[in-house]
Amino acid sequence: MAVNASAEQQQALLDVQAIDTKLLQVAHRRKQIAEVAQAHELEVQLGSIDMKIVAAITEVSDLDLDRAKAEADVEQVVNRANRDKERMDSGSVSAKDLAGLQSELESLAKRQSELEDVELEIMQNLEEARAAHAELKAQREIVEAQLRDVEGARDEQLNQLAAQEAEFIEQKKSAVQGLPADLITLYDKVRDDLGGVGAALLQHGECKGCHIALDSDELSRIRGLAADVVVRCEQCRRILIRTSESGL
Repeated sequence: MAVNASAEQQQALLDVQAIDTKLLQVAHRRKQIAEVAQAHELEVQLGSIDMKIVAAITEVSDLDLDRAKAEADVEQVVNRANRDKERMDSGSVSAKDLAGLQSELESLAKRQSELEDVELEIMQNLEEARAAHAELKAQREIVEAQLRDVEGARDEQLNQLAAQEAEFIEQKKSAVQGLPADLITLYDKVRDDLGGVGAALLQHGECKGCHIALDSDELSRIRGLAADVVVRCEQCRRILIRTSESGL
């Protein structure tokens, strides 16, 4: 469907296009903010550290239970040996029982030594696990501080861009006032289809949207059109804005 608008209204599209170009630049700068990617990487790093901290806490808890069990096992053997010694010292046991108690004490001493070795290994492992947990917590604090700094820098830039964007949106609202609705609809559709540029100058016979020169037949055809006819580039289909520099 043909769209008509006065020459002034068509030329006003260039102001609208200039504002939309600024909005595209804002969107591009927003995507280029290095701190956005940095914050994401730090958040991923925090998530990884948190998983390791959960595993470290679990390991510490398990080793603490193992330590308590090992201590109880040692205590049980020590108590048994003490009872045997008390019986031997009482002088109320027979020679046969005395020999048996001595043999049992030797076995208990060996068992105690083995259990104490197990307990010592568990305690060493527990100490290492607690140190690893503490190291992970320290790492998390460092990454958290880095994330706060990066987020602060990111948010400052995003806020600045948001303010610029809001200003340009208001400017566009003013720029489109009084322009025909079908002209703006066509412009927006072309702009969406062609990467953000919906209207371009026809300058010295060349479309400044695709930078391709129009052939003489097309220029002759456009030359014969009324000023209110909205012209499209035959190559890129953008709206061509005619001025005194169009070369017609």
